[in-house]
Amino acid sequence: MALVSLPDFDNNLFQKGGDSEELQELLRDPLNLNPLFNRVISGGYLIGSTIKPLIASAALEEKIISPQKNINCAGKIIIPNPWDPNASTTKKDWTVHGWTDMKKAIAESCNVYFYTIGGGYGDQIGLGPTKIKEYLELFGWGEKTGIDLPGETEGFIPDKEWKKKTWDTAWWDGDTYNLSIGQGFLQITPLEVVNSFAAIANGGKLLQPQVVKEIVNDKKEVVEEIKPKIIRQDFINPDNLQIVREGMRQAVTGINSPQASAVLLNSLPVSAAAKTGTAELGNNYYNNWVTVFAPYEDPEIVLTVMIESVKGMQTAALPVAKEVLQWYFSK
Repeated sequence: MALVSLPDFDNNLFQKGGDSEELQELLRDPLNLNPLFNRVISGGYLIGSTIKPLIASAALEEKIISPQKNINCAGKIIIPNPWDPNASTTKKDWTVHGWTDMKKAIAESCNVYFYTIGGGYGDQIGLGPTKIKEYLELFGWGEKTGIDLPGETEGFIPDKEWKKKTWDTAWWDGDTYNLSIGQGFLQITPLEVVNSFAAIANGGKLLQPQVVKEIVNDKKEVVEEIKPKIIRQDFINPDNLQIVREGMRQAVTGINSPQASAVLLNSLPVSAAAKTGTAELGNNYYNNWVTVFAPYEDPEIVLTVMIESVKGMQTAALPVAKEVLQWYFSK
């Protein structure tokens, strides 16, 4: 329904008679903001915790964990070094969550829970990098969606072979833990993200995004109607997707999740479900994400907002999503 990339530009500058001075200023782009670059379809970004509903779907589908099983999320996991007992690695969470089941883990964005089901920890086996990549690809990550716009690029999902070829080093458990929470080498387009969450919202149909709805002639008669196109479906059990949706809903309501990540959306005129993401870029800069679908009971729209290179840990995308949804459902 809408696709926005900012900063933007006026298409009319490129037609005959356009303001040549303003066009040259645009093309010079002194601030290097790349206004001609469509970030939605061509930009690859680190996604952070946005990945977690997809990891949860994969874990349920592979039957490696019951959604009711509680994991003690004490704020970190400690990975022993097999060669040096004094050189263990600590992977931290953003807070202590206590005993956490899958819905709470999605709602509160618990890193320890997703480290555990992604890479395995203690007596809990993990998906491992090969299975993680397999399921991300089923959700359409790492491939073009086929949208009817020029310039689309596919995202990138790292694997063992790529790391060996590129860095001449092995894939470590730490790489799997990073991948499990959307950190590391991952680069995904915002369009791939919103499209994958549409499949979660609609019960398991990955659709091809399309800009054109119909083609009309000069008499405004419909010449061709563009039908919806399904890329794939039934790759996740609907019951498993329902659990993931309930976790995303819990992120908004805060029920049984005192540290729920998206309660700001609970005042909307309709029920919503959401997943936030904060991807660490280094030097205290982050990509800030949120994806929402609403109404929860009968989804009508899916909205993804991503603000890149935000300084500090801020709730940047969530207020934008709230304002858009407030307008949409009360206009």
